[in-house]
Amino acid sequence: MKYYGTKNNKDYGFYEENFENAIEITDEYWLELLRLQSKGKRIVPYNGNVIAIDENEYTQENGKWKKLSTEDAKIKQLNIQNAIKKEEIKIQLDELDKKRIRALAEPSLKDEEITWLEYYNSQINALRNELKAIS
Repeated sequence: MKYYGTKNNKDYGFYEENFENAIEITDEYWLELLRLQSKGKRIVPYNGNVIAIDENEYTQENGKWKKLSTEDAKIKQLNIQNAIKKEEIKIQLDELDKKRIRALAEPSLKDEEITWLEYYNSQINALRNELKAIS
């Protein structure tokens, strides 16, 4: 048998010995939880048991895990995707700013009709509009 819980009220883990408020699990279930954890699941206490969850389907409130409704899970996933997209856009903006500074120092044409500075400025404006739409 294995035991899951926390001895210091913050760090959860598996133990060989039983202790106060520990959740008892079989060795087979312990191995299954470890397998699921290796595939990206998170091990949490839930309703007096230990489960492996996809964090997009659960939330933690007041120290307890709660299963989200389908709609709330979709909203949480969208918020995560938007946060990732915002960071990607900020990285792209930083790179374009560096190129724009270079274009100021070395003015030249990208093609017959547009300078590099105008080209980078148009890309930056498009990214800022995308960032504004996400926010």
